[in-house]
Amino acid sequence: MRQIVASQSFARSPRVTRQFPMNHPATPTRGERTRACIVACASALFWQRSFHAVSVDQVAEAAEVNKATVYRYFADKRDLAGAVVRHNGVMTLELIFRASFSDYDAPQDRLAAIYRAAFMTHSQMHASNGDMYGCPIVGLSLELGQEMPEVREEASRIFDEVERYFTAIAQQAVAARRRADDPAALGRTLTQLMHGANASSRLAVDAGRVLDAGRASLALIGFPDTPIFPKEPSR
Repeated sequence: MRQIVASQSFARSPRVTRQFPMNHPATPTRGERTRACIVACASALFWQRSFHAVSVDQVAEAAEVNKATVYRYFADKRDLAGAVVRHNGVMTLELIFRASFSDYDAPQDRLAAIYRAAFMTHSQMHASNGDMYGCPIVGLSLELGQEMPEVREEASRIFDEVERYFTAIAQQAVAARRRADDPAALGRTLTQLMHGANASSRLAVDAGRVLDAGRASLALIGFPDTPIFPKEPSR
């Protein structure tokens, strides 16, 4: 179980060590811990192998519980899929986007922090597994969007929230640079660049594609000289 959960670095930067969102109870109950463990293990397995390639037995084995325990918390595998996409959204928003806004004030620093976390995620994934799996939210929604529309709807809600963060960055940048750009359109473009970074890095198995998108995003908001890292890593 520990190995699988550790591989879920998509929502973690090296600086962030919180395991639960800030609005989560400080001391979760045993049942909450068990449920969270099942969801985290299912999330990692669905991410790496796909939803249809993973059985409930495999989820139970990874979480070190029996199959009956999984069904105690989830009506069926479809119910578990919904919990997984919500989990991925909470972790991504909390540990990447909200963390960057909490730690930095300037738009270029917030944007660099988001891409820094994304790059480290892909790099750590490749170091651990020798491969890259892209965005787990996109992957699950593309696989299940037709047969489970609620998964696609939840993914859409998450990405609407992501776009709001990028739009807030765009609004700050437009004001700081006194530009005439439409912040909403700029926010949508920044969101699409992040989607492209995840897809491109997965296809090329190259985390450097994330840095490329980050530099393009910083240039787009008027800060082309802002580094994503103080000294950017070699590819």
